[in-house]
Amino acid sequence: MPRYLSALVLITLLGVGEAQALVRSWPSATAPCSTTLQTCVEGSAAADTILVATNSVIAETIIINKPFVLRAAIGYRPILAVDRAISGTVNAAGAWTWEVDGFELQRGYIALTINGGSTATARIRNNRVLESFPGISEISVVKSSSTTTTLRYEISQNELNYFWNTFDGALRAAMQVLDSGSGMSTGRIDGNRVVATGNTSIGILVNTQDRSHHTEVLGNHVFGGRAGSIYLRQGSLISVTGGTLSGLVLNNVVRSVEAGTRFADGIKIDVYDGSLSLRALHNTVVDAHSGIDVFAETAVTANGEIGGNLFAYLTSAGLQRSGATSGISDRDNLFFQCLETASTPGLSATSVFADPLLRSVPGDPRLLPGSPAIDQLVSTALAAVNLAYGLPGIDGDGLRRFKRANSVSKSNVLDIGAFEAGDETLLHRVPSVAPGSTATVDNPLLNGFAQAAPHVVGNWNPNGFGSIYNDHPVSLRYNTTTARWQLRQEDLLNFSAGAAFNLYAPGAGSGRYDHFNSAGNTTGSLTTLSNDDLNNHADYILLVTRNPGNGSTVSDVASPLAVSYLGSSWRVERLDGLLMPANGGFNVYFQPPSNNAYRHRATAGNTFGNLTYLDHPLLNDHRCARFHVTQDATSTLINNHNVGVYYAPPPIARWTIFNQDAADMTNNPSFHIVVDAQAVDCPDTMFASGFE
Repeated sequence: MPRYLSALVLITLLGVGEAQALVRSWPSATAPCSTTLQTCVEGSAAADTILVATNSVIAETIIINKPFVLRAAIGYRPILAVDRAISGTVNAAGAWTWEVDGFELQRGYIALTINGGSTATARIRNNRVLESFPGISEISVVKSSSTTTTLRYEISQNELNYFWNTFDGALRAAMQVLDSGSGMSTGRIDGNRVVATGNTSIGILVNTQDRSHHTEVLGNHVFGGRAGSIYLRQGSLISVTGGTLSGLVLNNVVRSVEAGTRFADGIKIDVYDGSLSLRALHNTVVDAHSGIDVFAETAVTANGEIGGNLFAYLTSAGLQRSGATSGISDRDNLFFQCLETASTPGLSATSVFADPLLRSVPGDPRLLPGSPAIDQLVSTALAAVNLAYGLPGIDGDGLRRFKRANSVSKSNVLDIGAFEAGDETLLHRVPSVAPGSTATVDNPLLNGFAQAAPHVVGNWNPNGFGSIYNDHPVSLRYNTTTARWQLRQEDLLNFSAGAAFNLYAPGAGSGRYDHFNSAGNTTGSLTTLSNDDLNNHADYILLVTRNPGNGSTVSDVASPLAVSYLGSSWRVERLDGLLMPANGGFNVYFQPPSNNAYRHRATAGNTFGNLTYLDHPLLNDHRCARFHVTQDATSTLINNHNVGVYYAPPPIARWTIFNQDAADMTNNPSFHIVVDAQAVDCPDTMFASGFE
């Protein structure tokens, strides 16, 4: 699964003795990890790391009452049995870290209570909870009232399925951060997918009682949450001591679990004393009860802005500000089928009142071509926010934010709402009568756009049907005579009849460019990429597709390809080790890592024969999903084979990357993966569940 770690919380503050921390593997033949996982934890020192290398069900509750890292080994997804949990109460001196990463809980929770230390760093990432204990949050970080600890937290890319239907006066949330201790707290909650059902459930809750707390809630998809899908709350109803809540709420998506019910509450912010600084920007709230609702008591000092949000198909208001909220401005929000109209007082003159043209009403809130939300705004304001907070330029799908479709030529490149339109995924099938070594792609999304720089990967059974191998290196070139892109087999052999391919046409903007091989950038088997927005970004995710050129400059590379990083630059390598030609080039796509743009490592835990299984919420159980792959040769063993993608049907129900020649997958190769979140479900099953 993906790994995007924010600059804000990546700083690991090591306490006394952490420099000597050990990394252990479980299960192991060596004590203390030769029996149960709990024994392994108890026999390890504070600040040690345990890598859990099993996909089996673990019938244990794991208690970690010390600074510690418990992480799934790469390629594994350990499963805790029903009614098991991972929890800890830590009262350690100095600076310390507690982390849980990569587990599946069938019915349970992950909870940390902080009772001491100068600085506590909590990371809960990449976990999946299928069902909750009654009334208990599935992910919880609590800083108790007795501590002066400075808290840093990251809760990212978790999948939760929570239910609470009883009103008992308490706030019941799938995911919560509760801060009643003194000392500054700073954290980020990003890229989570939360289903919160029942009449009194909350999706994501940050509740601070008269303390100094800064939180960033970014790119989460929350389905349901009748008492608040995203709820930020500052202050106490019992005593008034003052405090500060600073919140950035950006790129989140909220809608009801069942399309058409308009049951979920949207984004709520309540502040009872002290001060509020709020930025609620580019969120999408549709098919819900309310949009963004901010309340501040009379004595509260509140400031901020609510801008670039999309509100549609609501039973109540899209934007509600009550109490002492005059310092919170609004701009550039879109309203449709909610209480607001063009004559509603108090709204900015930049408000938009129009049908946003969603892809599915109300199931999929992404934008159709021609939507008045597309390319409505200049990028300056959001770019400044990203810079100020150290955020990547990605949208609610984790793909590039600043882009536009090939058919659009506007100075404005920013859409209203959480999603940015412009990228497209196509499925292309070679005719049943194979056309030789080239196949023309005739699609209006690419026709006439020589600058489109598309990408290609073979799909063995698109939509779960078919079984056609195509063990050839495939490139894409633009034919200026026909104004069409062509697939080309670089070994000049004929295509397999009926072979299918996923094509990715990224929108125009930074992150898409044409690389041209030359004598100056080509040496041996590789060519070095150079782009100001790509250089010095070793963490970026790349797609590369060979472009052999046009006319007399056509040059084929009959080899599997991979990217690698060295020094400050990315490179494209021939995996057969032969010379890279100093002509032709590559279509290149790049972006920061995110929940839908990530690296996958093929290991013993996820590899069988010639394929490696993927584990991703938009790919699992989705036979019609579309994604795109490039091999990585940076510090890994190379997989010198042409690869494709294949859907393993139920009961496995997983997508895989496979070697087209049926050779065993090399152990430990790495792959860059980009998932097109708008191309997931089949037409007959579209939006049937919360994880569409």
